[in-house]
Order: sequence, then C-alpha cells, then structure tokens
Amino acid sequence: MDVGALRSFVAVCRSGSFREAARERHVSQPGVSRHVQRLETELGVDLLVRHRKRIMPTAAGSRLFAYAVDTLAAHDRIVESLARDDATVEGELRIAASTAPGEYLLPRLLSQFTEIYPRVRPRVAVTDSASATAQVAEGDAALGFVGMRAAAPSLQWTVVAEDELVLAVPGRHPFAGRASVDVTELKGLPFIEREPGSGTWTGLHRALDRAGIKDPGYTPVMVVNSTHATLAAVNNGFGFSIVSSLAVHEHEFDQVYPARLTGLDTVRSLYMVRRTSMDSSVAEAFGDWVLARLAGGSKTTEERLLR
Repeated sequence: MDVGALRSFVAVCRSGSFREAARERHVSQPGVSRHVQRLETELGVDLLVRHRKRIMPTAAGSRLFAYAVDTLAAHDRIVESLARDDATVEGELRIAASTAPGEYLLPRLLSQFTEIYPRVRPRVAVTDSASATAQVAEGDAALGFVGMRAAAPSLQWTVVAEDELVLAVPGRHPFAGRASVDVTELKGLPFIEREPGSGTWTGLHRALDRAGIKDPGYTPVMVVNSTHATLAAVNNGFGFSIVSSLAVHEHEFDQVYPARLTGLDTVRSLYMVRRTSMDSSVAEAFGDWVLARLAGGSKTTEERLLR
C-alpha cells in the first residue's frame, strides 16, 4: 500500500474536500483523486462518499483511516529516527530552484530537514528552470528543483511532485469566480507571460503544441521572471496569466482568481535534479531524505512523487 496515497486519503478525510487535501499535500486535485482511486482499486471497496457538501469516509474508509493514521505515524518516526542516527550531516546545502518549487515547495522541506540537522545551512538561488538546471550541471548548485526536464546526460532526474498550470484571472474581469475557462476564450485577452527559460512558459507551450494550437490568440502585454511578479500584475488588473497551482494555493493577493484551463492538458511534473556523481554529502543526504520522507521509498523514478 503506497504511503503517498495513504497521506492523500487521510488529508481528504480530515478536510472533507479533495481541493483542500490537494492544497495541504501540494499536489494537483486530480493527483489526489488518483491516489484515492488507487487505494479503492487495490482494496476493492469504496472508501469515500459525498455527504451534503462534505466528503466523508464510508465504513470501510473509516477503518482504513484509523489504520493509515497509525501507519503514517510509525513511518514518520522510523524515518526521522534513522535520519537522527547520522549526526555527521552538516555544512552548506546549495540548491537552485525555479520559482514554483523554490517559493512554495522548498521552504517547508528545508524547515523540516534543518529541524533534524540543525548544522545544515541551506542556500537557495531562485531563478528559472533552465538556469537552475545549468547551475547544477556546472557545479554551482548541488541540487535543483525545477518545473521542466532538459536533455542532460550528466544529470539524474526524479519526479518529486505533480503540479497543474491554471489560469490566473484578475478580480474585476467577468471570468473571475468561474471554475474553468476554455483555451479558445483566451483570444484577445491581455496576457502576462513568463520568460522563455521558465518551466511555466515551457509547460504552457508544450500543452499548446500537444493540442495542435499554434497561437492561442491572447495579447502579450508584459514579460516577468517570477511567480510573485506575475500574481502581482494580475492582482492589479494588468492582465491574465498562467501560474502553478502551488502558487494559487499560497498567494496573498485578494484580486486573483484561479480557473482550470480546459482544452489543454496542463498537468506537469516537478523534478529534483542532481549530478550523477555528487560531491556534497549534505546534498546527497537531503535528496535521499526528500525521497524517503515524502515518497515512501518508491522503487522507480516515476513513482517517487511528492504526495
């Protein structure tokens, strides 16, 4: 039984919502649904049912919930116990990250890791995915967390999270409050674009290519190089944009409304990237901890998801 799927199931039971569970787990809402479906298929029973406006566990789901809470607690205790046994982890931890994982994923991971290893000193450079990958390849950073994969034989890539690109709508526009907007409705809209090296920009254009759309018809009005700057521009009514679902859950702006973009497959992976031969024991320890702590020790690269 997959540890990550159990975490998602417990989060849904506690919050009563797939959306809130996705926010808590830093996973896309479809990802949480797939985790629960995987458990239901494995066990051959229905685990959840909608009761009024809240998702509730079935009788079987309640029994699994009690088991999952105990199992996850035991799992976390042994992981942290094993980690604490290695008291030699100390020194500088150099990480390069693109904006979505750098601003919304890494802070929590590094906080937890440095609680276990207080002598570790993280140094994070937040940039675009292409630059972050280059820093790892050139040895300027020991690890990278990025939103797109590049062709680099000297690097190892591990999927650590599922993300979804969504439409950020300014609050004064009629689209505000809509659950979804079709890609054909982008025509003529003022658009805030990310720089070409960013994972968000690449993810959007790859989705357009897969859908056979050469030109979505929006009007570029600004190019920015960070998620925060993008959201600030949308918040001030400058235009629309595409942003990570991680950012949508965490941003502090009150005039930005997310909408799922239909007609495109905008689900993407976030990656941890490191050199085949690492020269930093601190970075190696952090990378292994990320996989063990958040992925439940899955065997294959594609199964190592940050649930």
